Amino acid sequence: MVASWQWATVTANYGGNWTALFCTGALQPHPPLVASEHIYVFANSGGYDGQMYHYIAHDPFLRAGLKSFVDEPRLRYRRILVPLLAYGLAGGHSDRIDVAYELVFLAGIGLGVYWSCRFVQSAGLGAAWGLLFLAMPAIPVATDRLVVDGGLAALTAAFVYYSRSPSWKLFVVLICAALTRETGFLLILAYCAHLAWRRDYRMAGVFALSAVPAAAWYGYVQSRTAGYSYGLSPIPFSAVVQVLRNPLRYPAGIPFAAAVQLADYLALAGVLLGFVLAFVWFLRQGPCAPLQIAAALFAAMALLMQRPDHWQNVYDFGRVYTPMLLCLSAVAAQYRKPWLLTPVAMMLPRLAIELAPQLRGIVHWLA
Repeated sequence: MVASWQWATVTANYGGNWTALFCTGALQPHPPLVASEHIYVFANSGGYDGQMYHYIAHDPFLRAGLKSFVDEPRLRYRRILVPLLAYGLAGGHSDRIDVAYELVFLAGIGLGVYWSCRFVQSAGLGAAWGLLFLAMPAIPVATDRLVVDGGLAALTAAFVYYSRSPSWKLFVVLICAALTRETGFLLILAYCAHLAWRRDYRMAGVFALSAVPAAAWYGYVQSRTAGYSYGLSPIPFSAVVQVLRNPLRYPAGIPFAAAVQLADYLALAGVLLGFVLAFVWFLRQGPCAPLQIAAALFAAMALLMQRPDHWQNVYDFGRVYTPMLLCLSAVAAQYRKPWLLTPVAMMLPRLAIELAPQLRGIVHWLA
């Protein structure tokens, strides 16, 4: 399904150039590989995060000088797993990186669906319910822009499935989660807190070691990159309030601008509702299950880390908090509480609007 959509939109909207999925913007400085690989460049655009991870996949060990073309190299290079897997699959050959990156992405989505289907089966539901994994915000965003959040979403699905008991598979999943995105550390913290609550301190110490590979990699990146100010505010919801007071203004001529802005508010309300549900369910159940702990930790992160540009569009906050939404969805399956899916449902209209121009292009191409 995901591959079919990508093939259709690339064929219909981008002249068959698959590098369009990296969303490389003309307003960003480009390394020579952009010209040599005939990468699709979006005019009058700064592009999106996928272009940065594409560059990292060509230079994962910071040896070829591509870090100077990455907007926040210390932050981006920490998220190494997906680019590194692409580099490894390509055998380090630059001309194979783009195809390898796409294959790594599709494999991750496939595994995410597999783990989701296995989990809902274990909860007594039909395996088809696991396809709801594809509705999680990070999946359409990653399908459209090849960001690494799709990989973390898949690993969160694995966390949901394997966290019912300690195992080497869960240990590997947690290692990979922390190497995919820094928010993956919250999954490690959630599981260790769960074990500590059960007074299984020895096993908690063992699973804490899953953070070591990422910590070592962070040290490597730290030694080769400069610091960067991320403009975070410690005041809870300060950035959300700022966005509500100064909503994103769409250029004149945008069709149905009022409906788009309404969908923006609905999506933002959806993720805020998700935070409330995460806290409420945690308070009701306590730290007895890793899913509740993980969801509450992501909600707490939202309170403590405020950056206005992360709250203006569902493509930003939706993908960042997809792990929380996945945990809530898993709880919904376990306890037959479908209302816990409401936050995801509130975000889907805005995601659909974002993809509507591509769908229109596909329809015209088919016609």
